[in-house]
Amino acid sequence: MTIISVVIPVYNVEKYLKQCLDSVISQTFTDFECICVNDGSTDNSLSILQEYATKDKRFKIFSKENRGISDTRNAGIELSIGEYITFIDSDDWVENNFLERLYSVAISESADIVSCNWKFYFNNEKTFEVARVRKLDIVNNNDTDSDKLYKGYHGAYVWRKLYRTNIIKDNNICFYKGKISEDGPFSGLVYLYADNFVFIYDELYLHRTQITSLTTNCIQSYIDAFENCITLTKELENRKFNSKEIKKFLINTFIYKLGKLGKDVSKERQKELLFVISEHMKYLKIIAKNTNMIYELKVNFVLYMINKFGIKSFRVLRILKNIM
Repeated sequence: MTIISVVIPVYNVEKYLKQCLDSVISQTFTDFECICVNDGSTDNSLSILQEYATKDKRFKIFSKENRGISDTRNAGIELSIGEYITFIDSDDWVENNFLERLYSVAISESADIVSCNWKFYFNNEKTFEVARVRKLDIVNNNDTDSDKLYKGYHGAYVWRKLYRTNIIKDNNICFYKGKISEDGPFSGLVYLYADNFVFIYDELYLHRTQITSLTTNCIQSYIDAFENCITLTKELENRKFNSKEIKKFLINTFIYKLGKLGKDVSKERQKELLFVISEHMKYLKIIAKNTNMIYELKVNFVLYMINKFGIKSFRVLRILKNIM
């Protein structure tokens, strides 16, 4: 059986793809498969992938229609056969002992998830910066379910981590469809089902950061993130994670995501946004009532609206009064 499945979603990244693949092919740990899922690239990415598959049988290439990174990662999970799985973004790269170090810790600590520290590579400036280790990265085995969910959701990057594959597959965990924050709901669920977590300080993952990101200042990306939060809320309800602490986390995260939608919304999109908010508020009111949190939901909602919309918030609140 293959020990590790490396999943790389690929879309129009010919400029950086070879650096990523070279870092995988040079790993000191050799018992792996590299599943490269081409998400309908229109540049030379597929040809590059085929070149690597020709010279190394561990590279397995699959192509599909363009449906986004969540769908592409899900395809990689389905195709994987490794005991462990890791995700690498196709414009990033890893140190040559990335797999060996994470796997050795997973075995020695009987860990379901091992994560390492990483460096940001600022593409325009061509400079590196070591990521600051946050409390979110350190998951304690004594953490409650709400602690796990919080840390998984907000410390969400799925790259730079090694997961025990059966945690994902046995519990039917997948990436939700969205253009941003698709990592959050996935990671939140994985953390809830996992038992043993280990963080190591080794800086083994290099994450390329580009200022001209597609998601920068894009209101649609905020809406996607907002709706992913609602999807996670419903998913946890279906999975019977019904503690008050988890519901409180979800309500507060909903309010936070709502706040992110604030002042950047154009007049043309306000009606669309308010419709989305009103539909989801109806659902959250039911949860809040069942956990005696309706007052907290209403107060936080009003405060965030005033903070983000300013004087316009009073007009918005009048529109939404039927759901408050």
